[in-house]
Amino acid sequence: MNRHRGKALAAVVLLTGMTMACSGPPAKSKPPQSQKATSSSAVPTARPTPRPDRERLDTEARNLLSTTDQWTSDDADFVSSGSLAIPGQDLDETVEAGTRLRVEVACAGEGTVTFKAVSGTARKTKRVDCARPMTSRFDIITAGPSLAIQADSPDKERVGTAYAVRRVT
Repeated sequence: MNRHRGKALAAVVLLTGMTMACSGPPAKSKPPQSQKATSSSAVPTARPTPRPDRERLDTEARNLLSTTDQWTSDDADFVSSGSLAIPGQDLDETVEAGTRLRVEVACAGEGTVTFKAVSGTARKTKRVDCARPMTSRFDIITAGPSLAIQADSPDKERVGTAYAVRRVT
C-alpha cells in the first residue's frame, strides 16, 4: 500500500510541477552563448551612431560658439540658443516683425550642415563644413512674429549642431 501511495504522490508532484511550469509567469531566459557572441561582435559601422556621440558633437559645436562671443541668456539682446536634431527646427515666437537679428551657427563632426533662419517671408541659408572648426554668422530682419532655426544634413549621424540668436542694436 505504501508503494501505491508513493507512486501516486510522485505522480501528483510531477503533474503539479508541470502545471505550474505551464501556467506561471514566463521566465526571462538568457540568450544562448552563440547569440551573445554574435551580437557583441557586430561591426559598429553597420549600426547607427550611438546617441552619446551626437551629444559629444553637439557639445563641441556649442563650445565653438562660446569661444567666439560670450552670449548668455542674461544678455538683454539674447533671443535663443541650442542644438538641433537633424533634420530639426527650433521655433521662437517671442520676436516681433521687423526685428534685426544676428544668427551664429556652428557644427562639429564629419560632413556639412545647412542652417536656415525663417521668419515670415524672410529666409537666410548658410551651409557649414563641420570639419572646419569655425562659426558662421548672418543677419536676418524678421518678417513675421516668429523665428525658426532649422538644420539639415545628409550626414546626420556624424554631425553635431549649435546656434545662438540675439538682437542687433
